[in-house]
Amino acid sequence: MEGNSLGALLPEMRLDFWDSLWEGEITVNALGRRLSVLKLPLAADAPCCRCVLRLRHGDAYLSHIWRYGRDRLRVAVSNLLPGGEDGVLYGVCRLTPRHVYILGCAMEGTSAKALHARVEKDMKKLIDALEKYLDLESELKEILPMESIARLAEG
Repeated sequence: MEGNSLGALLPEMRLDFWDSLWEGEITVNALGRRLSVLKLPLAADAPCCRCVLRLRHGDAYLSHIWRYGRDRLRVAVSNLLPGGEDGVLYGVCRLTPRHVYILGCAMEGTSAKALHARVEKDMKKLIDALEKYLDLESELKEILPMESIARLAEG
């Protein structure tokens, strides 16, 4: 029974993890344990990229078009990202009326160079998908490569 309750909580726990990781609120000592508990196929020393999308008219979109709340929009954005294919695992960390904050993390065997190229391609696809499926205009503000997930956790 405990395994079933953990399975039900896992998606919410992963959302909290991505938030905390972006904010540098996870200690390096706890990082490996959290990755294991959350069943994320990532290593603490894996390279990652911090990505920021700017939402055009995000306030109006959240107020007048999207009527399901910010958390559900965050999940919808997550669903438009690849799910670990091609060696990159994404986490949508935060969503504000003006920005979406995303981490792209290299899975085993993916180099920092390959990660950055894949993230650039996937962010372009995400921007197109947001407009096509959600009628939400956005643009890429930045992609910031990070040496490792552990470095990000250090804040």
